[in-house]
Amino acid sequence: MRPTIPQLDTWNLEGLHRAAEAARANADILSTSVDDCSRAVSTAGSWHGQTKDAASRRIDEEVDHGYEVRTVLLRVADDAEDAYQGLNHSKTYVLDQKNLAVAQGFAVAADGRVTHPDPEKEGDAGVFQLNLMSGLDEIERLDNVFGTRLRESVGDLGAMRDGQPDITLADGSVQDPDAVAIRLASMSPDERATFLAGLSAQAQRQLVIAAPEKLGNLNGVPFVMRIEANEINVRNALTSERAEPNRDESRITQLEAMLAPVPNPEGTGTLAAAAAATGKDATPRLDMVDRKFVMFSTEGNGRMIEMIGEMKSGAPGVGVYVPGTSTNLNGSGSNHVAAWNLADKSGSPVFLYMEGDFPQSLTSPSDGAPSPGFAADMAPRLVDFGREIDREVAATTPGTPVSYVGHSYGGSIVGSAEQLGLRADRILHASSAGTGVFDTGWNNPNPDVQRYSMTAPGDLIGVVQSYPHEGLRIPGAVGLPGNPHASELLGGDPDELPGVTRLDTGFYSDGSTDHPNEVVFGSDGHGKYWDDPNSTAFENIVGVISGSDATAYVERGIETRYVDIGLGDNGDGGKEAFDAAKAAGAGALADAFGDPNLDPYANPHITDNPQLGEKIDVT
Repeated sequence: MRPTIPQLDTWNLEGLHRAAEAARANADILSTSVDDCSRAVSTAGSWHGQTKDAASRRIDEEVDHGYEVRTVLLRVADDAEDAYQGLNHSKTYVLDQKNLAVAQGFAVAADGRVTHPDPEKEGDAGVFQLNLMSGLDEIERLDNVFGTRLRESVGDLGAMRDGQPDITLADGSVQDPDAVAIRLASMSPDERATFLAGLSAQAQRQLVIAAPEKLGNLNGVPFVMRIEANEINVRNALTSERAEPNRDESRITQLEAMLAPVPNPEGTGTLAAAAAATGKDATPRLDMVDRKFVMFSTEGNGRMIEMIGEMKSGAPGVGVYVPGTSTNLNGSGSNHVAAWNLADKSGSPVFLYMEGDFPQSLTSPSDGAPSPGFAADMAPRLVDFGREIDREVAATTPGTPVSYVGHSYGGSIVGSAEQLGLRADRILHASSAGTGVFDTGWNNPNPDVQRYSMTAPGDLIGVVQSYPHEGLRIPGAVGLPGNPHASELLGGDPDELPGVTRLDTGFYSDGSTDHPNEVVFGSDGHGKYWDDPNSTAFENIVGVISGSDATAYVERGIETRYVDIGLGDNGDGGKEAFDAAKAAGAGALADAFGDPNLDPYANPHITDNPQLGEKIDVT
């Protein structure tokens, strides 16, 4: 409902907060109880026979039922708390605007209309009225959204009082949802998609409640179902982690952040890094939305695929962002912020792709960035997920271009996936580790794919890109292995390949925290532009995803007190290695003389070509 301002002034929303706490507490009690019951039966080692078998089967059924009820209780708790937070913020905003307007002599009607006896203040009255109407609109939206969700949850609880109800399939038959979930797991993605398209919305929701851990990560399951399932999976993971005797507090913080609302990326402004790390936005807005995950797992270092924005008609593009070395679930806040800002600035849905373990070390040959194993493992998954994106695009916004952006090690993952047949409309290698780990060319089934790349001058990844695939053979010395991210046919440097358009990393914006208005350069040039949504490099990523325009590459001469990168150094492995060695030597020498924090790339000065490149159309 849409309240009047006097009605809103009487709303007491604390009951929603108390309801959320009660539902969560009851979910915890239920979970502990069924776990204790299951444990008691399973540890009865001296008891055997038909009675034991029957009791075990019955207990398993009740444990499963208990988990399903817990799932709905946690959904009630989450929705009630989100409703409380959103409505409370909107209520405060509307009443503050009303009080401010009245204090300045404006008249505020019950429905939010604002007037003033002085005709010259008509414009100010319009601003107040717009603010009040926006706040009331948001209250109405929140009330409708969460009212519907809570009614559905209450209905689900009533329907499953004596067990999870059966669901009706497209052929009219009735089956237990757990059995249907097992059947789905044996299907191909195309078969799943066809099967699920024949179910009612109610049947789909019952399937999600019955088997969220299965449906959340199955290809062929519509994203809307995967998102609902993974919201449950994240809640369950948080509940389980909180119950651990040795809790991972970083994981708890991350899971809480994943369940906390964030500003809608279809609004304006940028998202701060602190907000994603804590789940608490420093400047709450009226248009807060839940985060959406189309894949989630606590396996390994933690895995997820987050969808930021909406798959809908009118979006100029769809983006998939694959980050690089050191990426993991607990530390994914900065990746989320970057993806959110890409979605915000491009007006397109963006997927943060973390469906696997990334190397956590820059140097370890066996389990660090030099290892091709992580890319070889993740590339086929990215190919499969690309098919799921194409399926969703065909269903929601046919013909919308899909772009893949691989940063650093993520560039190797994207390149390797394209070697295995990833279909894409646009590819962008951003400070990429290489072209792919397999000894083949790219095999994109789209003959019209557009490929782009960008690497900052002085970025140490340039040495890796230029390092020969076959390694180095020095007479009289042990041979050095080649670049594991360099395809035998393509080499390792996407910047230098025919058919790849190199873009300019350009300059940081005046709002950059670390390098305001400086040229993107050196070791920080490898990734700092991801933290600056108004930098040239970030805007180029936006341009590729949205299909607007981008800034073409300009080679520059750049020097600091310790490093001098001249024209012709970029792409020349020997010169790039020499430049990197000078920087490393300056740092080591400074460290030896008591200055461990010396940055040899600090205070860069452009000696050649300070201008930005020309704008090119991305179509």
